[in-house]
Amino acid sequence: MILIISNSVDLVEPVTNTIREISSEEVVIFRSDKCLAGEGLSFVCTDEISEVFLDVEQLSFDLSAINKAWFYKPMLPKALREYEPHQDAIFIYRQFLATWRSLTSFLRQDIWLNDYYRSLEAENKPYQLKIARNVGFKIPDTLITTNPDRATKFWQRCEKQMVIKALAFSPFPKKVVFTNQMTDQLMAEISRIKSSPVILQKLIPGKQEYRITVVGNEVYTAAIQSNSPVDWRRGLVSATPAELPLDLQNRCVEIVKTLGLRFGCIDMIQDENGDYYFLEINPNGQWRFVEEQAGLPIGESIARLLVSM
Repeated sequence: MILIISNSVDLVEPVTNTIREISSEEVVIFRSDKCLAGEGLSFVCTDEISEVFLDVEQLSFDLSAINKAWFYKPMLPKALREYEPHQDAIFIYRQFLATWRSLTSFLRQDIWLNDYYRSLEAENKPYQLKIARNVGFKIPDTLITTNPDRATKFWQRCEKQMVIKALAFSPFPKKVVFTNQMTDQLMAEISRIKSSPVILQKLIPGKQEYRITVVGNEVYTAAIQSNSPVDWRRGLVSATPAELPLDLQNRCVEIVKTLGLRFGCIDMIQDENGDYYFLEINPNGQWRFVEEQAGLPIGESIARLLVSM
């Protein structure tokens, strides 16, 4: 039995449809945002037994039968995400998050795409930059700090060509923290970083940005066209199929495996001299827009990987 833990917004049909075409294994989809409709997890722990059950669409499943599982963006329904007062919404989220985490620990680790705790580790930006350098990628000069003096010296080292990025994603669904280019005006307020760590990186003058999706040993590359010079998410125009040099493709597979993952979405940029720079990897990144716009069979590849695990 294959378990997919997801939500009602991020459609997983390209994966489930392929699984049903190529395999007779039963597929169970747990959409975590249907909790108010009665769907959810239950754990039973007594002196005699330790069991976990999943209630989905008025059916109950004993998850001891699960031999493959995909942990892909569980979230709460809007009513709970926007619950007031806000501190209660945070408390509710943490209770559900503890339940989802418990499931990833309860079931053996080798069944997961990806293992939750390896994904959590891989989201660590300093760690992934270190691993990227170790496997042979070029990386931008980077400073992660709350120290205004260090930031000012780095700004000067970068000759005032620098971007500022968030160290982690925003906990608020409607608020995306974009990468921004630093200016003299922003540097005049650099003391504000004392209240929140930031990533500062030397600006790489971009010739072309790429989104690389790694599924097992498969590498799917899309060239990104955007109206934004520093963050393609702010002005995405299109994603078209592209091909990286073979050595870079091999490094993409290597970094995913080194991080203990089976899947990952990598952002890279090619500068004006033709050099490629690793920017970051998202162990649970968005891939549907690449599949739809670039025509790359990522969902089918995820399905085949799940079946083969």
